[in-house]
This record gives sequence, C-alpha cells and structure tokens, in this order.
Amino acid sequence: MFIVLIIFLSAIFATTLGIPDASFPQGDEIMHIRSIRESLELGSYTLPVLSGLPNPYKPPLLFWMGMFFDKIFGVGYFSERLVSFIFGLGTLTLFYKLYHSISKSPKETKLATLTFFFSFLSLKFFGLLMMEGAMVFFTLLYIFLFYESKRTKNLSYVAWGSFLVGFGYLLKGPILHIYIGLFLLSYLYIQMIRVRKGKFLISFSPLKNEKPTLLLFGLSLLIPIFWISYLYLFTSSGKELLRFFFITENMGKFYAANQSGLRIWGGWLLYTIPFTIPLLHIGFLTIKNRSNHKNQILAMVVLVFLSLVTIFHLMPNRKDPYYVTPFIVFLFLLPAMRRVSWENLILSKYNRYTIPLVYFVFVTLSIVLRLPVLFAFSLLGILITLGANFSFPENKFRFYGIFIPQLLVVPMTMIFLLRPMADPDITKQLIGAEGKEICVIAENPWTAMDIQNRLKDSKVSFALPLTYQETCPKAETLVVFREATLSSDWKKVNSWFQWKQHLNLDSSQILRALLKMDKRSFQSEVSVWERGENQ
Repeated sequence: MFIVLIIFLSAIFATTLGIPDASFPQGDEIMHIRSIRESLELGSYTLPVLSGLPNPYKPPLLFWMGMFFDKIFGVGYFSERLVSFIFGLGTLTLFYKLYHSISKSPKETKLATLTFFFSFLSLKFFGLLMMEGAMVFFTLLYIFLFYESKRTKNLSYVAWGSFLVGFGYLLKGPILHIYIGLFLLSYLYIQMIRVRKGKFLISFSPLKNEKPTLLLFGLSLLIPIFWISYLYLFTSSGKELLRFFFITENMGKFYAANQSGLRIWGGWLLYTIPFTIPLLHIGFLTIKNRSNHKNQILAMVVLVFLSLVTIFHLMPNRKDPYYVTPFIVFLFLLPAMRRVSWENLILSKYNRYTIPLVYFVFVTLSIVLRLPVLFAFSLLGILITLGANFSFPENKFRFYGIFIPQLLVVPMTMIFLLRPMADPDITKQLIGAEGKEICVIAENPWTAMDIQNRLKDSKVSFALPLTYQETCPKAETLVVFREATLSSDWKKVNSWFQWKQHLNLDSSQILRALLKMDKRSFQSEVSVWERGENQ
C-alpha cells in the first residue's frame, strides 16, 4: 500500500515537470536547458555547447542525460527535467532502504520517507534540471554502500561506491570527491579520537583497519582521469576548458568573499522546511545525550560530517543556500540513528504549536493577496491542527492531525499561493512571435535564453538597451524587460507586468505598498514591440 502511495504521489509530481514556470525556479536551469538544446541542434553530443562554444562551466553528465531523454521523448521541459526526477526516485529508494536498515522499523521508515518526499529540497530540486538532485543521489549512494560494507563486512560494496563516485565528477567536477573525503575524515575522527576521564586520546588502529576502504577510494579517480585525458588529448579546446574549469570556475571561487556566510546557515533552515523544527530537535538530542551504541557513533559521524561540509562551503566567495542540499538527507536519517520516533518529534511542544501558526500565516496572506482557495484550505488546516493539539494524547488523531497538515505546507505553497501569483505565461503573450526573429532587451542574457527555451522555433538574441540596433539589426520583434529608448519605427503591441527579481525599496516603502495592497511596487512592465509606423 505504501509503495502504491509513493508511485501515485510521484506520478502527480511528474505531471508538473513539463510546466515551464516552475513554482520554485532556479536561474541556472535556464542555462542547462539551453546547453542541452544547442548541443542537439549542432550535433555536439560528446562535448555540450552553450552560445555556440563548448560549455566550460560544468562537466557533461547532466547534459548527456538531458539529450538522451530529449531524443526519446521529444525536446521539452518534461524530457529534460525527467533526469532530476529519476535521480529523485533513486534517492527515495536509497533513503528507504538505509533508514529501514538502521531503524529496523517499517512504520518509522515509511514516516521518514514521506517527510523527505514532502521536504522543500525534494519538491524543488527533483523537479528542476539542476545538478543538486543528482548530487544528493551520488552522495547518499556512496554512504549507503559504505554502510552496507560495514554491516556485511564485504568490501565489494565500498569498491562499487568508490567507482560510482567517479560518475559524480561528471556532474560538478571534484566537489563530490571532496564531500566523500570529508565523510571518511569524519568517520576516522570519531573512531580515532577519544576523551576519557578528562584525557585526550588518539588511537591509530582505526586508520590501519580502514586502509582497504581508503585505498579503494582511488577507484573514484578512474572516470575523472579518463574524461580529463580525453579533453586534453583529443579535443581542440580541451586545454582551455580544463584551465577555465579548474582555475577560474573552481579555484577562482576562493579568491575573495563577496557573500554573507549566513546564506549557508539559511540553507540548512530553508531546505528542511517544513520539518526544520523536528530536525533541529533531533540534532540537539544527538549532541546532548551521548551513548556508546553503534548507531550513536554513526549519528556523531554524520554531525561531524555536516559540520565539515558547512565549514568548507563558508570558505568560497559564493555561498548560495542550495550548496547544502546534498547533505539535508542525512538530517532526515538522524531519528533512525538515535532511535527516536517521528511521532515524538512531530508531537514535540515546539513543533505541534508551530503548525497552526503556519496556517494562520497562510490565512493572513490569503486575505492580503485575495486568494479564496488558499483561505479555505488554510482555515481548515487551523481547525484540524488546533483540534489535534487539544485532543487526548493517546488519540491517533493527535499525531496525524499535525503530521498531515505539516506534510502539505510546501504543496499548498506551490499550488495555492505561488501558482495564482505567478507571472503571466510569456508564450501566451508572444503568440504572434513564434517563428520570428526576436530581440530581448534585458539586464542579462539568461532572460533571452529563457525565451528561446520556450519559443523553440524562434531565433532569439540578447541585447542591452543601448546596443539593440547594432546587436539585432534584423529583429522583427522586441521584448523589452528593461527600460529603453526605441526608434520611431517600432510599434508597441503588448505589455504585461511581472514580479521584480531585485527590489530597490526600503522597508518603509515595502510596508506602505503592502498596506495599500499595491502590487505594482513589486512589479515591472514588460513590453512587446514590432516594426511598423508609430500610431
């Protein structure tokens, strides 16, 4: 029955993959989709291209898989996002098996799998063409096989795990090797370091015991060496690609800090929604109440590992919150390691009283934004969660009356809040422009890439406001995202408003706009122009 439920929910989720406007977009996806489609158009299957040149930013695995599915199912968002969806199903399968292997409880395993399925991490990155979903899978895959190797005392598991890490290199370069190296370091640290009776002790015997595992990790270098050798020896631009990727794209990020480290910490809070409070609770219990049980040792390995990867990501200049996504899954595994039931975590005082407050916020937003469907469901959520809070402790309704509304927090945000407030569908605004030569005047080229992805039969170019005449001399249609002075031979044919990505408003201006319900303060006009006499 549980497998049927997961298949049903996954099928519903899969139906949203083909919608261009994702509820939780990520800018890099536009570039990834563009690279896949350009590579198919130019027949550059081995070495993906972007803007007519070899793509220097990321290795090719995600692009190869996107091209493969585009060939099978036809070029489209569904085919390309199916890559991350499949990695998501693989991650859920690994999570289920690992959680059950640790907890030995089918009920707890099912509850934990549902919580991870409905987390913000899963509902965002397993539906976008991004490397993050695949990185979650490969990181969990190695640690799952590492655990199986220890449980069965069979080194073949960790050998396969090490070899498969090499495929992870083809996603984002050597970063996965660094993650796994930090995990092995965390494991050795917990095994080697002891504090007994106030004395700091170091034992080197674990290092000897783990020597085969460490040596087998060398298998992870086979695929990277093969790919780097191919680029270096057999492609004309290989040396330049390698130099840009390793020096500019990777090492260059450690040159200087330009983003706050709070963004990384915010990622831990953001991508664990709506189970942030239960996961903070289990993390606190793991640190506070220690034991010598083998699962407690495993839990401490996970906490050290999460600390190390957090420190690592605080070092580069880029500190995007989604950098922590490959490790969120291990927070969801902590209850199994600590043998703490999800029922206790969900019904903890802080968590069960927070959920009605979340739904109260939904009610407030629905009134301010005039969203009647969100208002109705939010009001129902308040009634159910309050009823659950004040029911008898032994009543099963108390748990499910909190758990189910908590599961639905992110889907409700997607369906009843973000979807009604979404920008107009740009393909419907540009119906007459399909097949024409379009010039997009915007702040950055990704806007033009986005329109090109949506209008596959059109030729789309990017231009800055002052250079559109030189950049797009033969354009039949202009789409203006940024204010520009146009010549008299252009006629405005359509316009709409969309949400601003960057607000130049202070807090008092934002408050006044909210009180007046003036959404235009948060929006900018997009206009469409065609050649003709101005009227």
